[in-house]
Amino acid sequence: MKLLFEEITKKTRNYLIDDSSWSPRMNEGFSMTASANVSVSKRDRETALLEGTLGGQLLGACDRCGDQVEMEFHSEFVYLVTTKEEPLADLHEIECSDEDAITLYLKEPVVDVDEILQEQAYLAVPLGNLCSKDCKGICAGCGAALNSETCSCSEDMTSSAFAVLKKLTNR
Repeated sequence: MKLLFEEITKKTRNYLIDDSSWSPRMNEGFSMTASANVSVSKRDRETALLEGTLGGQLLGACDRCGDQVEMEFHSEFVYLVTTKEEPLADLHEIECSDEDAITLYLKEPVVDVDEILQEQAYLAVPLGNLCSKDCKGICAGCGAALNSETCSCSEDMTSSAFAVLKKLTNR
């Protein structure tokens, strides 16, 4: 969904977005279903306030064992969208205020809501995805799913390149 900046008014307009065509195409084995509620209103001639919530379900593989994990997510966001030219764009280091951190400078007078929702969706994805906090993962030797199977590897790991590390834990 794209909003023309000139059509945004001081009166707040709300948009409920159930269509997930904006949803980012995640990597294989990871999917998302989400909906968003976005409101937009003009602050002045050159600046608009865009606020919203994003929520839904994430489905992906556990990082340790590979089992499918489904989890809910919820995200809130606020942007100041402006047609003003970005000040000091050439500087390598500047100190940003809180308002600077949420300001989106438009190159064209069009607000791409889909792009904002995609960004928020990527930010909502957790860095680590586990089926449970005590997931045992998969045995590196035999490939057994340690949550439900017993490892068939022998305890004798003296031929392993990592056997030296076992001595560190026995002190």
